[in-house]
Amino acid sequence: NKENAGEAVLVSNTVTGNYFEEAKLSREQTRAKNKETLTNLVNNKNVTNAQKDKAMQQIMQMTEISEKETATENLLAAKGFSEAVVTILSDSVDGNVDVVINQTQLTDTQKAQIEDIVKRKTECSADKIVISPVGKKK
Repeated sequence: NKENAGEAVLVSNTVTGNYFEEAKLSREQTRAKNKETLTNLVNNKNVTNAQKDKAMQQIMQMTEISEKETATENLLAAKGFSEAVVTILSDSVDGNVDVVINQTQLTDTQKAQIEDIVKRKTECSADKIVISPVGKKK
């Protein structure tokens, strides 16, 4: 709806040509390392059951966040925002969401569309969403 368009924070910048691929790859590599560390904890005989349970919860949370980010990126791509990186910051209290879009500028309609997709797919409120349109350097 129009009256809430723009509630999300808008930041503008420029990035290098393969930023989107690199950002997604870096995110996945970091998660894989974290998951491996947590899995090692779960499989360690010297770790308490409480610690193992906590590690399992963290693994499940990482998986859920990853699925939400991917679903959001896929829907954004389906709506014409082919290059987007969505990052859910699970360490923040209310789960802020950063959205980087390959556009130099966004119309109010586009911002509202992105915001709507992100709210639906991440279950995050508009005031927790930061949309960053970026133009690629040639």
